Amino acid sequence: MTTTDIAPDSVAVTSEQDQTYVERLVTSTSNSSIGKSWIFSGCVYLVFSTILGFLLDIVRFDSNSYLIFSNVDKFFQFWSLHRTSIVLLAVLPMIIGLATCIVPLQIGANSIVFPRAAAFGFWVWFLGSGITVFGFLADGGFGTPELGSQREAVALTLVGFLLVIAGICMSVICLLTTIISGRCMGMNLRRIPLFSWTMLIAGTLWILTLPVLAANSILAYVDLKGRSAIYFGSEDLIWDQISWAFTNPQIYVFVLPVIGIAYDIVPVVAKVRQRNHDLILILSTLFGIIGFGAYAQPFFDTPGTPVREEALYVLTALLAVPLTFFLLVGLLDTLKIGAGNLTRHPPAPMILSLLSLLLLISGTIVGALRAIEPFELLSRSSTSAQMKLTIAAGLVAVIAAMLWWGERIIGKSAKQGAGLISGILITAGALLSGLTDSVNGFLGLDDFVMVDFIQKVSGEQLVKILIPFSFIGSLLI
Repeated sequence: MTTTDIAPDSVAVTSEQDQTYVERLVTSTSNSSIGKSWIFSGCVYLVFSTILGFLLDIVRFDSNSYLIFSNVDKFFQFWSLHRTSIVLLAVLPMIIGLATCIVPLQIGANSIVFPRAAAFGFWVWFLGSGITVFGFLADGGFGTPELGSQREAVALTLVGFLLVIAGICMSVICLLTTIISGRCMGMNLRRIPLFSWTMLIAGTLWILTLPVLAANSILAYVDLKGRSAIYFGSEDLIWDQISWAFTNPQIYVFVLPVIGIAYDIVPVVAKVRQRNHDLILILSTLFGIIGFGAYAQPFFDTPGTPVREEALYVLTALLAVPLTFFLLVGLLDTLKIGAGNLTRHPPAPMILSLLSLLLLISGTIVGALRAIEPFELLSRSSTSAQMKLTIAAGLVAVIAAMLWWGERIIGKSAKQGAGLISGILITAGALLSGLTDSVNGFLGLDDFVMVDFIQKVSGEQLVKILIPFSFIGSLLI
């Protein structure tokens, strides 16, 4: 008797062909598919966050329009949702998606290490992001200044927030493992491309800081559930415990790969080898280290000097400026050497990568000014300016990367003209809005977190004059 065996490959192909698009999407362990899922989801949340931020800035333009959010508590909830979503649901996921697609190619790996864990990490994040947004919309969020939120919805928001952090950490661990152990033969860490290097540094710092943010959330959740909150879970204190993750220095860690993207694009366009490669590795690593912000939590200040007035905080804020400046000088030096190789019309990715570093430098300057105690800017609108500039740097860099690596990510070249225009508009809007908010900070305008924000907008004449410029900047973004 004879038997006929079907080759395993044939079974796999037939099984894959029988799957629907949704089944392939959910069960795929391809790093390309996972990366595109991160990028697409991040883009959706970016649109959501941008629209939300625009609505919030309408209140700056017309203080009476805050009633579109019903009351001050609702206004605060959507403000905190905007800051949370633009970082952890939009820009950071898009960077992770880029890394998931590109890093294995850069280091010669066949795929990402632990692909099932990487896919699971995305879906955990995706579920958590939906729960987080739903918690905010259900009158929860991270509490309110006037204790007007729903307690169970606040608890639901915290659960979703923890899932978001868990999903990001799981995916980042897979990326770090790929960079460390998945490199091709003969490639040491000094020889990996700068984007992979900055992802290695940034990912390590994310793993060190995001669990601290999760611990803040767990502390608030435990105190919130079961009885009246004693302290940590009080609705008017929850945001104070996690706000450190959305200001400097921590915000720098989230956009550290901006440097790697720029240094992977510019030397190739200029057709020259990057000089002082080891120095660039050191400078980018130092920038990541000074961005470690888990210690800078004013909520846990003890008697004595507040943490944001201590020498370490001030020194790191000031050091960020020369570090980013030297990194920009390194790129300009590369362009100078390769000037003869540049075409009449420089590629859009190169222009956008330089603009992203310009935005990053602007953000570090505002961050340094915030750290100077006599200026008293820590609770002013300069906080919003610093975040806008820094996050815009990450967004412009992502656009540059999508234009540069578009064929490897989506299988076809992205439209260079549209991407360039988008990046320039975002840069112009962020600079205009950031500059205006910085000046308003010196004039005494509080950050959105202050309950008396509406009164400050209505009362300061010069602030009222400058705010339309911030509104125009937000409109451009």
